[in-house]
Amino acid sequence: MKIWLALIALMPCFALAEAEKLTEEPVLRVTDQRGIETEEPPVNWVDAGQSVAADQAQAMVEWVDEFFGDPTYDLEKAESFLRLEFENEWDQDDGNDFGATVRGKVQLPKLSKRLDLVFSDSDGDSVDREEKEDEDNISLQYRVREGDRSRFDATMGFSSGHLKPGVRYRNEGELQSARSYRYVQRLQYEDGENFFTIAQGDLYQVFENTDVLRWSNRLKYGGHTQGMEWRTRMSLFQRYKSDTKRPLALNHFFTVAGETQPDSFVKNYSLGTIWRRQVYRDFLFVELEPAINYRRAEYEDERDVAWSFVVRLEIALSRDFSRAGKRDRARDDDSDVD
Repeated sequence: MKIWLALIALMPCFALAEAEKLTEEPVLRVTDQRGIETEEPPVNWVDAGQSVAADQAQAMVEWVDEFFGDPTYDLEKAESFLRLEFENEWDQDDGNDFGATVRGKVQLPKLSKRLDLVFSDSDGDSVDREEKEDEDNISLQYRVREGDRSRFDATMGFSSGHLKPGVRYRNEGELQSARSYRYVQRLQYEDGENFFTIAQGDLYQVFENTDVLRWSNRLKYGGHTQGMEWRTRMSLFQRYKSDTKRPLALNHFFTVAGETQPDSFVKNYSLGTIWRRQVYRDFLFVELEPAINYRRAEYEDERDVAWSFVVRLEIALSRDFSRAGKRDRARDDDSDVD
């Protein structure tokens, strides 16, 4: 092989090496605790690629929480919102049950930029809707402190004529480029004599920025609980038609729930799928939730199989789902550029 042919073949390698040198940041010198100066490796295209992948994975997790209306995510949104749900649940054992639920958060900037009015109301129970059952009818939430990963809130609930002071702590962050966690601990004083605490830990794994696997574990303990009431849930979120105006999302889940006193046993195994999509307008959501349950209410009962099917219509009102709000944000963005 002639020398000039070898040089031509190697030219792309030289060009790539020079391009990497140009894109690398200057060498950063740092001093450790022993006073020894060391060099940190420069940031190159590998680091940039990892950062982009991590941002895309986090964006997918946030999209799932936002699209499905995760209660923990909603509480920390940077604006007021309202979710109104009309739900009809058919259960093989209990028949039909129609109910309406409203929950939301209203910012109170005239009082304090850290203060929110949180409200919820539910007229029904559901095995896999523990978060709604534990919410107060109305409460105040004050953001005491917020960092990059953590947040600490003081709360004051009002329900059934009682004041319910409490605190709430959240910590979340990235474990790896496509893996993250969220931990929430809530402690509240209720009924003038009892404390209860709820702890929930979630692990997220993103697959190719299209699917999200979430493993959620929840513990509740207090004066009115049956020992430690627990629930573990594995959920696979899938997004389809993401390039369209209104994508379709599926949540395939498997849930196991139980209690520890007076006898420790599993109350229910549940397997199902949630089909969720926006219809007609961005703020209108329809959910279909077929599920099969293998349950028993008490330790002495025999376990039986029961099918259930839920149809849910949700109206999500906030600037995110408002066409007028989108126009306002667009004008704000244009004015910032100008």
